[in-house]
This record gives sequence, structure tokens and C-alpha cells, in this order.
Amino acid sequence: MLLLAVVVVWLLSSDQGYVLIVRNPYRIQISFNFLLVAIVLMFIGLHYSLRLIHFLRRMPTKKRSRQETLKLKAGNAALLEGMHALAEGDIEKAEVSAKLAHDLIQNSDLEKLIQALASAKNKQGALF
Repeated sequence: MLLLAVVVVWLLSSDQGYVLIVRNPYRIQISFNFLLVAIVLMFIGLHYSLRLIHFLRRMPTKKRSRQETLKLKAGNAALLEGMHALAEGDIEKAEVSAKLAHDLIQNSDLEKLIQALASAKNKQGALF
């Protein structure tokens, strides 16, 4: 950084050149250092404006992906809660949690779990 600062100061202190832009009927004469600074600033401005456009175009996809991730996490938590309830013997709570997880995850493997829970509930009801 120190070397860069020294080079910039050295270039700016030796302001001996100029740029002449001729476009009939106009003539524009500017310092060469000013032209270099303007080119660098335009490049940086263009770069960050393109990054902003890219960010804004990807925002809806990121939001949708984030919502799907949150839904998946909530579905996994409901499924885990259902498994804990099933291990404790609370069939009704396990079935409700499995249905909630199915609604959140939309996974066909959960259909089998819900059917297994329903058959376990029927067997438990038949025993008592």
C-alpha cells in the first residue's frame, strides 16, 4: 500500500502532459492525470453498478431458496419431533408431526411413514 501511495503521488506530482480532444467545433484540453483518474473512477463505477444489477437480479431466487431452506428445516424438526413422540408411544402426536413434516417437505418417503403410523394407531386401537 505504501508503494502504491508513493507511485500515485509521484505520478500526480509530475503533471507535464495534457490530452487534447478535438471534435469540430469543440476543443477540450484536460490534464493527463485528470484523464487517468477519470478513467479509473469510471471503471470502478461501472464495475460496482454491474455488481449491483447482478445482485438485484439474483435477489428473488435467493429469497425463494431461503424460504425453501427454512421450510425444509422446519419439516425436519417436525419429523424429528414425530419420531421422538413415536418412541415415547404417543401415536397421535407422532402422526400430527409426520403430517406437518409432509406438508413442509413434500417428500414421498413421508407417505410411507404416515401410513405406518396410521397402521400402528389402528393396531394399538385394536388391542385396547
